[in-house]
Amino acid sequence: MLFRATCKVRVEHLDPIPSKGPLILAANHISHFDPTLVGSLFPRAVDWMAMDELFQNALFARALDLAGAFRVQRDGSDRTALRMAARRLQGGRVVGIFPEGGIRAGASSILEGAPMRPGVGALSLLGRAPILPCAVIGTDRLYKKANWLRQPPVWVITGKVIDPFEGGGELTRPEIHRRLTAAFRLLRTEAILHFGLSADDLPTTPQARKGQDPFAPL
Repeated sequence: MLFRATCKVRVEHLDPIPSKGPLILAANHISHFDPTLVGSLFPRAVDWMAMDELFQNALFARALDLAGAFRVQRDGSDRTALRMAARRLQGGRVVGIFPEGGIRAGASSILEGAPMRPGVGALSLLGRAPILPCAVIGTDRLYKKANWLRQPPVWVITGKVIDPFEGGGELTRPEIHRRLTAAFRLLRTEAILHFGLSADDLPTTPQARKGQDPFAPL
């Protein structure tokens, strides 16, 4: 309700969302608002993998726990988080992940073909879960407080599920990453076509936007 009241939110699902069973929701990451926004718009509850630094504050950590989030070390070496995510997937839940490992925009974004952190392929195989690619565009503008009164546009688009066990075989981790990388590039193109986006609408750094975009974060 908060986002729909303060933003012009548009959502597009290019394929139907699986209504049950394990699912990895993999999204690009351009602002701290992404997990709350995407989670509130997604038709199923999402357990987000959240960076360990967010759990330093006891009250915020409690809020994250209540929301189903769990901590992960961003260097890709956190086997405990991987096993916890796999257990949740094996229980039929949706696990949300930002494969960039942090907030990225411009050339460093997976929407532009930048490399992902390792782990998505391993989690997909371990949890026996398909991956749903998701592109988020526009939430970078919410860092500027004045924009909350201007109803800036925000777009969310999901693509086709990548099933590592489709056809009875098993994809390799590099192949899963290759397909997911291609899926994010395709989502960028699809978002431009479906929503009629301009180059200024696409995620970029605050430094690049400053002084050019009326919705630009400072």
